[in-house]
Amino acid sequence: MRNRGLTGSETAIILIAFVVVAAAFAFAVLNLGFTTIQKSSEVIRAGLSEVTSAIELSGGVIARS
Repeated sequence: MRNRGLTGSETAIILIAFVVVAAAFAFAVLNLGFTTIQKSSEVIRAGLSEVTSAIELSGGVIARS
């Protein structure tokens, strides 16, 4: 039975693979976060425009003094 350990190059390849996978995962998470922030910003702006819009009357106005 022959036992064989990992060489330095095999360890480096595994480490690089982990770094690449972690970088791709981090990019996906950050991209999702930026998209979420952008959408929530749009929702807040739309809500503020609805709240600050003027009241519109439908029909005539009669004023008596």
